Amino acid sequence: MFLHLGGNCLVLAAQVITILNLKSTEDSKITAEMKELLLAEGLVEEVSPGVPKSLIITDEKAYLSPISSVTLKNRLSSYKKGTPLVSL
Repeated sequence: MFLHLGGNCLVLAAQVITILNLKSTEDSKITAEMKELLLAEGLVEEVSPGVPKSLIITDEKAYLSPISSVTLKNRLSSYKKGTPLVSL
């Protein structure tokens, strides 16, 4: 199954490691360092224009999406029941 992240971006649901709400992680030093490292390594792709609301980390790269982490979690819930995928 695929997860639609916005724009023309689809990822395999099985490859999703976590979905982070960017607003709630602004004060986290560890999350800020992780985002900086991912950006420095060129592993972040912005999926569509607009203000990013979530950071989706997969096996291969990370994606910035204007879709909320809650919406993305709901899309995944039917694929990965019982697996915590969202950090709110």
